[in-house]
Amino acid sequence: MGVTIRTARLADRERILAISSQIWEGEDYVPRTIDEWLRMRDSEVVVAELNGVVIAFAHTVNLAPGYVWIEGIRTEPAAQGHGAGKALTAYFIEKAEREGASCIGLSTYIDNLASIHIVEGYGFKRQASFVLAEADRESPARAAARLSADVVSIPFDEARAWVLKSRVLSAGAGFMSQGWKFWPVARPGITAWPPLEKAVGLRREDGTIRSLLLVCRPDHDERETSIDFVDGDPEGIEVLVTHTLAIYAGAKNIMAMIPAGAAAPSALQTVTALEFNVWQHGDPDVFVYELPLAHH
Repeated sequence: MGVTIRTARLADRERILAISSQIWEGEDYVPRTIDEWLRMRDSEVVVAELNGVVIAFAHTVNLAPGYVWIEGIRTEPAAQGHGAGKALTAYFIEKAEREGASCIGLSTYIDNLASIHIVEGYGFKRQASFVLAEADRESPARAAARLSADVVSIPFDEARAWVLKSRVLSAGAGFMSQGWKFWPVARPGITAWPPLEKAVGLRREDGTIRSLLLVCRPDHDERETSIDFVDGDPEGIEVLVTHTLAIYAGAKNIMAMIPAGAAAPSALQTVTALEFNVWQHGDPDVFVYELPLAHH
């Protein structure tokens, strides 16, 4: 008997946690979000069973009407090779088509070759590439934290308008991250923003924004902070990043998703100089994929 797919039940929670405990050396975020996933509206947790035993799971959520996001695909390491990831992906595509969605999105890391192979096999196309940079509590970057009296809060409406004209947003193909979740801020035919926690910036003498940084706290872990957009002049970017390091000094991890390419060199150079962990030496390592659905 092959792999079967069904909606997760509360009774599956312990098995989901057992699988998750084997991911990322026990540092997987799923245990901190599974309860919310199981009760969220406009979302679904799905499990894959083999011979009556749950061997994999995943979550989908609608980021906007017609825009489905897949996240948290996990397969028990000992059960690899049974096609669970492929079966989950097929289920989500069929469900999205049945419900009239226009597009499915997801993100994955460069070394997740199995996932990349599966989604590309189903016709997902890579739309954007990002560089992941992180500063945990032991990172040398934390020593650079300093508040700046020049940094001011920026109203969210003003920040959004500035972002939409930014070269950095264009470099990210219109996506803005919220941790590992990428929102289609300015994708063709759709605008959906992540929940902004903080917008800080530097202004010119005439009051216009010179540099801007946005924080959209990851929804899976209140101990983490995510710099999800930063743009402006190089000096301003450094001031904003070090200011943010100071604001979130108690965070377990401070991460940044920086669009790859020539439009965002200042941000990458800044986090590299500050000694964030840049895992692939500045090469793109986080990829965002989309699958437009046929009936659209």
